Amino acid sequence: MKILLFFSVFSLQVEASELTKQIWSQGDDHYLMSYQPSSGILISENCFNDDVLLDKSKCEAAQILKKKKFFKAPLRSSTGGKNPGAVVCKDVLKQKVVMLKDQKNNENSFCRFEDGSMIVAIYLGSLLKD
Repeated sequence: MKILLFFSVFSLQVEASELTKQIWSQGDDHYLMSYQPSSGILISENCFNDDVLLDKSKCEAAQILKKKKFFKAPLRSSTGGKNPGAVVCKDVLKQKVVMLKDQKNNENSFCRFEDGSMIVAIYLGSLLKD
């Protein structure tokens, strides 16, 4: 099924032909994610509406994309070689960092929000400023 849409971080539209579905797991728990290679955004599949558009009303992870604001990490957290996205998730957004594995056993850290939606932590790191 190919649906053609256009991607813009500000309008939260995604070109579906570029979107790939991925399954990420933590033990026996499995999560369906959607990935767009050109932006590096890997986000919970449930953040999309019926028209395959990111919908900020459907999940907290999409709300972060809509805000597109820069975060300043507390000084104590930004040292020591920590994952910058994990710092934003845990110390700035006050959410939980989880480690998931894909079907090829690759690991990645995700920020899990209270509603259960997730976004790859590395993307949050790109929103971190000094």
